[in-house]
Amino acid sequence: MKKQTTQVLQRSLSKVFPANQTQVLAEGLFLFLTGILAMVLHSRLRIPMHLPGKQGLLFMFMVVGASLLSRFRFSTLLVSTGVTTILMSGYGGFYDPFMPVYYLLLGFVLDLIIGTSSNISSKSWFIGLAGGLSFSIIPLFKTIISLAIAVPYPSLLNGVVFPWVTHFIFGFTGSFLAAMAVKTLAEK
Repeated sequence: MKKQTTQVLQRSLSKVFPANQTQVLAEGLFLFLTGILAMVLHSRLRIPMHLPGKQGLLFMFMVVGASLLSRFRFSTLLVSTGVTTILMSGYGGFYDPFMPVYYLLLGFVLDLIIGTSSNISSKSWFIGLAGGLSFSIIPLFKTIISLAIAVPYPSLLNGVVFPWVTHFIFGFTGSFLAAMAVKTLAEK
C-alpha cells in the first residue's frame, strides 16, 4: 500500500490570525457592538451644556479602548462601522445626515495615525494625541459642509476654533485614559 504524501492543511490562516473563525468572529462582533453601544450612550447622555465635543470623553474612551484590546489592524474602523450602522437606522434623534461620514472618517484617521507609526504608537500620550486629532475632524468636516452647501450648525455659530479645541481636548482625554486603562490591564 502506498503512503499518502499530501501535507496536512495549515492550522492557521497566517501567523497573526488563528484558524479559529469563532474567535475572530466574536472579536469582530465585540468591536461592532462597542460602536453601537458608544453611539447609544452618546444619544442618551446628551446634556445641553453648550460645550461642543463633550461626548468625546466617553465615546473615545470606548472606541480607543476596544481598538487597543483588539488584534485587528483596522479595529477602529470596525467600531466606526457599528457607529455608522446605528446612525443609519435613525436611532437617537440625530438630525445631521453627514454624521455617519464623520464617524467613518474618525475611525479611518485614527487607524491611519496609529497604524503608520510603529514604535511610538504604544505610548499613551501618542494614542491620546491621535484620538484628539481624529475626534477634532468632526468640527472641521462640519465647517467644510456648512461652507459648501450652507447648512448651519449650531455648534459653529460662534466660530470654528472653540469647537475644534473642545473636540480635541475631550478626544485626547478619552483616548489617553483608554490607553492608560488598557496598559494597566495588560500589566496585571
